Amino acid sequence: LSAKEIIGNRKKLVWWQDEFWKHMAKKYPDLERGESASETGRQHIPPRLYKEAVHLNNLRDQIMELLSGTNAFNAKSRVGEIEELLDRYIPGVEKFRSRLKRYDAQYKALREENAALETQLEKAEDAGKRRLDEILKYGSLEQEIRELHKVVDTIPPEIIAANTRLMSRKNEPEI
Repeated sequence: LSAKEIIGNRKKLVWWQDEFWKHMAKKYPDLERGESASETGRQHIPPRLYKEAVHLNNLRDQIMELLSGTNAFNAKSRVGEIEELLDRYIPGVEKFRSRLKRYDAQYKALREENAALETQLEKAEDAGKRRLDEILKYGSLEQEIRELHKVVDTIPPEIIAANTRLMSRKNEPEI
Protein backbone atom coordinates (compact mmCIF):
# COMPACT_ATOMS: atom_id res chain seq x y z
CA LEU A 1 0.00 0.00 0.00
CA SER A 2 1.16 3.48 -0.79
CA ALA A 3 -0.27 6.75 0.48
CA LYS A 4 1.03 8.42 -2.68
CA GLU A 5 -1.61 6.57 -4.69
CA ILE A 6 -4.35 8.09 -2.53
CA ILE A 7 -2.95 11.50 -1.63
CA GLY A 8 -0.69 12.06 -4.63
CA ASN A 9 1.88 14.80 -4.92
CA ARG A 10 2.06 18.25 -3.29
CA LYS A 11 -0.35 19.78 -5.81
CA LYS A 12 -2.99 17.15 -5.10
CA LEU A 13 -2.52 17.57 -1.35
CA VAL A 14 -3.20 21.31 -1.72
CA TRP A 15 -6.34 20.43 -3.69
CA TRP A 16 -7.45 18.07 -0.88
CA GLN A 17 -6.92 20.84 1.69
CA ASP A 18 -8.91 23.33 -0.39
CA GLU A 19 -11.78 20.88 -0.81
CA PHE A 20 -11.76 20.10 2.92
CA TRP A 21 -11.86 23.83 3.67
CA LYS A 22 -14.85 24.33 1.36
CA HIS A 23 -16.71 21.49 3.09
CA MET A 24 -15.91 22.76 6.60
CA ALA A 25 -16.75 26.37 5.71
CA LYS A 26 -20.26 25.28 4.69
CA LYS A 27 -20.81 23.58 8.05
CA TYR A 28 -18.96 26.10 10.22
CA PRO A 29 -18.97 29.55 8.61
CA ASP A 30 -17.10 31.12 11.58
CA LEU A 31 -13.91 29.14 10.89
CA GLU A 32 -10.89 31.16 9.81
CA ARG A 33 -8.35 29.98 7.30
CA GLY A 34 -4.90 31.36 6.66
CA GLU A 35 -3.66 32.35 3.24
CA SER A 36 -1.87 29.70 1.23
CA ALA A 37 1.93 29.93 1.29
CA SER A 38 1.95 29.15 -2.43
CA GLU A 39 -0.08 32.33 -3.03
CA THR A 40 1.72 34.61 -0.57
CA GLY A 41 5.26 33.24 -0.94
CA ARG A 42 5.68 33.45 2.84
CA GLN A 43 7.68 31.05 4.93
CA HIS A 44 5.92 29.00 7.59
CA ILE A 45 4.79 30.97 10.62
CA PRO A 46 3.17 29.15 13.54
CA PRO A 47 -0.62 29.58 13.13
CA ARG A 48 -1.07 30.97 16.63
CA LEU A 49 1.53 33.68 16.02
CA TYR A 50 0.09 34.50 12.61
CA LYS A 51 -3.46 34.83 13.97
CA GLU A 52 -2.19 37.05 16.77
CA ALA A 53 -0.45 39.31 14.24
CA VAL A 54 -3.59 39.51 12.12
CA HIS A 55 -5.64 40.39 15.21
CA LEU A 56 -3.18 43.14 16.18
CA ASN A 57 -3.21 44.51 12.64
CA ASN A 58 -7.02 44.63 12.73
CA LEU A 59 -6.92 46.52 16.04
CA ARG A 60 -4.38 48.96 14.60
CA ASP A 61 -6.58 49.52 11.54
CA GLN A 62 -9.58 50.22 13.78
CA ILE A 63 -7.57 52.71 15.84
CA MET A 64 -6.28 54.46 12.71
CA GLU A 65 -9.78 54.62 11.27
CA LEU A 66 -11.14 56.17 14.46
CA LEU A 67 -8.27 58.67 14.60
CA SER A 68 -8.64 59.68 10.98
CA GLY A 69 -12.37 60.22 11.41
CA THR A 70 -11.98 62.27 14.59
CA ASN A 71 -12.68 65.98 14.48
CA ALA A 72 -13.60 68.72 16.95
CA PHE A 73 -17.27 67.72 16.96
CA ASN A 74 -16.90 63.99 17.73
CA ALA A 75 -13.59 63.92 19.66
CA LYS A 76 -15.17 63.46 23.11
CA SER A 77 -17.32 60.54 22.01
CA ARG A 78 -14.41 58.74 20.29
CA VAL A 79 -11.90 59.11 23.12
CA GLY A 80 -13.46 56.24 25.07
CA GLU A 81 -13.48 53.96 22.03
CA ILE A 82 -9.88 54.77 21.16
CA GLU A 83 -8.74 54.25 24.78
CA GLU A 84 -10.47 50.86 24.89
CA LEU A 85 -8.79 49.75 21.67
CA LEU A 86 -5.40 51.08 22.85
CA ASP A 87 -5.80 49.20 26.16
CA ARG A 88 -6.03 45.97 24.16
CA TYR A 89 -3.55 46.91 21.44
CA ILE A 90 -0.51 48.10 23.44
CA PRO A 91 -0.25 45.06 25.80
CA GLY A 92 -0.88 42.78 22.82
CA VAL A 93 1.98 44.36 20.89
CA GLU A 94 4.35 44.02 23.87
CA LYS A 95 3.38 40.37 24.33
CA PHE A 96 3.81 39.78 20.61
CA ARG A 97 7.29 41.40 20.64
CA SER A 98 8.43 39.16 23.49
CA ARG A 99 7.24 36.08 21.59
CA LEU A 100 9.00 37.26 18.45
CA LYS A 101 12.25 37.65 20.39
CA ARG A 102 12.04 33.98 21.42
CA TYR A 103 11.35 32.95 17.85
CA ASP A 104 14.19 35.16 16.61
CA ALA A 105 16.63 33.40 18.93
CA GLN A 106 15.41 29.99 17.75
CA TYR A 107 15.48 31.15 14.15
CA LYS A 108 19.06 32.40 14.51
CA ALA A 109 20.16 29.10 16.07
CA LEU A 110 18.45 27.15 13.29
CA ARG A 111 20.05 29.34 10.62
CA GLU A 112 23.50 28.74 12.14
CA GLU A 113 22.84 25.00 12.32
CA ASN A 114 21.58 25.05 8.74
CA ALA A 115 24.73 26.89 7.57
CA ALA A 116 26.93 24.31 9.33
CA LEU A 117 24.98 21.47 7.74
CA GLU A 118 25.24 23.08 4.30
CA THR A 119 29.03 23.36 4.77
CA GLN A 120 29.18 19.68 5.72
CA LEU A 121 27.05 18.80 2.72
CA GLU A 122 29.30 20.78 0.38
CA LYS A 123 32.37 19.01 1.77
CA ALA A 124 30.65 15.64 1.39
CA GLU A 125 29.60 16.50 -2.16
CA ASP A 126 33.16 17.55 -3.02
CA ALA A 127 34.56 14.32 -1.55
CA GLY A 128 31.92 12.35 -3.40
CA LYS A 129 32.74 14.08 -6.69
CA ARG A 130 36.46 13.36 -6.22
CA ARG A 131 35.68 9.72 -5.41
CA LEU A 132 33.40 9.47 -8.44
CA ASP A 133 36.10 10.96 -10.67
CA GLU A 134 38.55 8.34 -9.37
CA ILE A 135 36.05 5.55 -9.96
CA LEU A 136 35.38 6.78 -13.48
CA LYS A 137 39.09 7.12 -14.18
CA TYR A 138 39.89 3.62 -12.94
CA GLY A 139 36.76 2.26 -14.56
CA SER A 140 37.85 3.56 -17.95
CA LEU A 141 41.34 2.07 -17.42
CA GLU A 142 39.82 -1.28 -16.52
CA GLN A 143 37.69 -1.11 -19.66
CA GLU A 144 40.80 -0.46 -21.77
CA ILE A 145 42.58 -3.42 -20.15
CA ARG A 146 39.60 -5.70 -20.86
CA GLU A 147 39.56 -4.57 -24.49
CA LEU A 148 43.31 -5.23 -24.80
CA HIS A 149 42.84 -8.71 -23.29
CA LYS A 150 40.12 -9.39 -25.87
CA VAL A 151 42.51 -8.38 -28.65
CA VAL A 152 45.29 -10.55 -27.22
CA ASP A 153 42.87 -13.48 -26.81
CA THR A 154 42.03 -13.32 -30.53
CA ILE A 155 45.71 -13.74 -31.57
CA PRO A 156 46.37 -17.34 -32.64
CA PRO A 157 48.65 -19.29 -30.24
CA GLU A 158 51.18 -20.03 -33.03
CA ILE A 159 51.82 -16.31 -33.55
CA ILE A 160 52.25 -15.74 -29.81
CA ALA A 161 54.71 -18.67 -29.61
CA ALA A 162 56.67 -17.38 -32.61
CA ASN A 163 56.77 -13.86 -31.09
CA THR A 164 57.93 -15.26 -27.74
CA ARG A 165 60.80 -17.15 -29.47
CA LEU A 166 61.76 -14.01 -31.42
CA MET A 167 61.78 -11.87 -28.26
CA SER A 168 63.89 -14.43 -26.34
CA ARG A 169 66.49 -14.42 -29.14
CA LYS A 170 66.66 -10.62 -29.05
CA ASN A 171 67.17 -10.68 -25.30
CA GLU A 172 70.03 -13.22 -25.48
CA PRO A 173 73.47 -11.72 -24.99
CA GLU A 174 75.66 -11.60 -28.08
CA ILE A 175 78.92 -13.56 -27.98
